[in-house]
Amino acid sequence: MELQTQTAEQWVGVLADLETKRQAALDHAEQLRAQKRDLALEAAMGSGEAKKQLGKINSEITRLALEGDDFDAAISQAESQLSLARQAEADAAEQERQSQIAASLELYFAEVQGIDAALASLVAQFAAAKAHLDTAEDLMTGQERTPVQQLYSTWGPTLAAAHYGLGQFIELGQSSSHIIHRAPLAKFAMSFIDRWMAEPPEEPDKEAA
Repeated sequence: MELQTQTAEQWVGVLADLETKRQAALDHAEQLRAQKRDLALEAAMGSGEAKKQLGKINSEITRLALEGDDFDAAISQAESQLSLARQAEADAAEQERQSQIAASLELYFAEVQGIDAALASLVAQFAAAKAHLDTAEDLMTGQERTPVQQLYSTWGPTLAAAHYGLGQFIELGQSSSHIIHRAPLAKFAMSFIDRWMAEPPEEPDKEAA
């Protein structure tokens, strides 16, 4: 049997078996000592048969005593192996726990990198949208510009971010608390520019968070 390949559970079984065998040897030795006490007087009085039986009993008791020593040594070694096996299993479990943490954090970091890329892309989209708005505004009359000025505020984007649930992850400020006004940014913008839209695009199907 390869000692290093045994699991802690297997060593528990080995120990239980050794302790059962040792106890059986101890019980047997005690039975023999009882028989020895019964024969002691008869043997001392000269009975040859009693002396013969007593000699066998003494030999068996001696053998059992040596066997008990062997069991004690075996149990001690098995206990040491059990301790080593438990430590090895604990080390393996800890290594697996650490590996799972590392794997999850690697996935987390990959998502974070994606968030950074999405934020950078979002900023670029906001800048492009503003550029188109600037172009349109430059061509408007003063009266036409008045409602469109609302599109330069952070109100609409903040409410849209809250609508899509971004407030779970990013502090959106007091503006996001206007729950009844939360809506996709396209809906917010459309309310100010619908007069210029020949065929308003469909709004996103995303439900409010």
